[in-house]
Amino acid sequence: MSTAVFMVACSIPGRIEELSRLTRLAEKEQTRSEESFNTLCRACSVLLASHLEGFLKDLSKSISVDLNYYLKSFSGMPEALKRSFCEKIAFYEGVPSDEVNKRITQLIAFFSANSVNIDLQAFTYKENKNRNAGPDVIDGALAKLGVPSVLNSMKNSRLENVFKNDANATHLIRRDLRRFRSLVYHYPYRGLPETYAFDFKNARGTQKGSSTSLWHTFIEEVMQRRHRIAHGDTMENDADATILTQDIEKLDVLMHGMLFAATTYLGKKS
Repeated sequence: MSTAVFMVACSIPGRIEELSRLTRLAEKEQTRSEESFNTLCRACSVLLASHLEGFLKDLSKSISVDLNYYLKSFSGMPEALKRSFCEKIAFYEGVPSDEVNKRITQLIAFFSANSVNIDLQAFTYKENKNRNAGPDVIDGALAKLGVPSVLNSMKNSRLENVFKNDANATHLIRRDLRRFRSLVYHYPYRGLPETYAFDFKNARGTQKGSSTSLWHTFIEEVMQRRHRIAHGDTMENDADATILTQDIEKLDVLMHGMLFAATTYLGKKS
């Protein structure tokens, strides 16, 4: 039986194809109707952000499903995941932080002796479910599962060659990433070859907001573009089909990178 994460990896081409379909349609309209061209490009800009947000939700859920199924007990879960789950139960507005931490410690001890499945969606007190998937949200969502600073772990890696906008280099990276999906078919997940290594040693010590990467900049640009359109701040088209095609390629590499960085880290911990 395949892992839940493998199924998420296999869903990436469908997300990318929907976006590419819009850019192909836009290219056909470019010389025929400027209005149609701009509409299709604006729609693609919004969907770029939507697919990143949806992918993050699917990835987070699938990792939790796999850990519950294969590790089988609460005590065997990553410490960060155990704490995140218990914090959702213990936290209430107005309760002092030292009291919350005391309750978290008690809950971890209790669930370690009386195992339960971890479901981070079971307790959603005072949570905003509609936050855009900006860099901090992405890092925070995977940190709750025990994966630290996922975006910084991809910094200076071979994956960043996609930012050179070199068609051949991008093709080779995307081809390799498709092949690597088999590495997460079984649990424990297997890591990528050394040429695609992730640097968690340096990423782990990075303070929030103190360091950015090309991935941070790219995500912020995608989200800002989506925000301007979705909230009616502009009727203009900020990105043509060429720029959007390059962004779609970057998104493809980013989603695979997030998935493989997370599974590589968790695979080493299992």
